[in-house]
Amino acid sequence: MRRPRTAAGKRLVDSMNEALARTSTDIGQTLVWSEQEEAALERAGETVDRAEKVRKLLDSALKADEPNPSVVVKLSAELRMLDKQVVDLIGKLNPEGEGPAKSQRHVRAARSRWDRSAGGA
Repeated sequence: MRRPRTAAGKRLVDSMNEALARTSTDIGQTLVWSEQEEAALERAGETVDRAEKVRKLLDSALKADEPNPSVVVKLSAELRMLDKQVVDLIGKLNPEGEGPAKSQRHVRAARSRWDRSAGGA
């Protein structure tokens, strides 16, 4: 896996790897990222790197005597999109256990359907 270049990207990857190691210790088994999870983690680190560059551009645009509103809006939108993408990519990781990550909302909905009494139709 390629390592991110910025400190923020490295922190993200390191914290997710630590979470996986912590889970491995807790359950007494060595867990590793699947190929899909590893690709998502790599992309998340790269996305954080890009977000740092955009954040610097936005900061410099805002420091101008008269910031260009069009540039500020575009950079802000790009930064929001990159932040959302990181959250989405991290959501694909499942350091808590084996198998693909699952939406907690969908898990609760499925359990409520299956946990209904067998006698009621």
